[in-house]
Amino acid sequence: MVSNLRNKLTGGNRTSIGDSQAVIQDVLLSPNKLKEIYSLFFDDDPVVVMRSSYIAMKVAEVNPATVKPFKKSLLADLEKFKQQELRWHIPQLLVHLSLVPTEKRKAYSIIMSWAETDKSKIVAYYALQTAADFAETDPNLLENFIPRLRKLNESGAKSVSNRCKKIAKQLNIEL
Repeated sequence: MVSNLRNKLTGGNRTSIGDSQAVIQDVLLSPNKLKEIYSLFFDDDPVVVMRSSYIAMKVAEVNPATVKPFKKSLLADLEKFKQQELRWHIPQLLVHLSLVPTEKRKAYSIIMSWAETDKSKIVAYYALQTAADFAETDPNLLENFIPRLRKLNESGAKSVSNRCKKIAKQLNIEL
């Protein structure tokens, strides 16, 4: 049986949000529905995948604690997230988690790979910011991050270069 939430997320294209605002309000009022939202990250319909991750991200902006119950699955599934729209939102979910150093390093490694290899400049934009936030709290990650940031600044699109400049200012480093 197809759920009512999933039905609200179908139709249109992968860059439209469709009925997501109504679902966001629904989930904010009934947080128990988040389990279904997170399960839709692996739906067969790429529109549903994009919108479910968008909803999880928007709900987390309002209530960051909503990501915590999904920490283990997010970390376990990081390497399985291939769809670019999903990769737009996952870094924005990870910043709301309290990660131990090994978890942070694993997440950092994967999202930096996304920043460097994904064709989507939006993926690079969000992955870089989350990687910077992680590196800011871990000297080993920072040492790894700085040369990679410099390389992306030189080779990236204007939006990526602008993000690199803001991150350099945040970390008080020279590009």
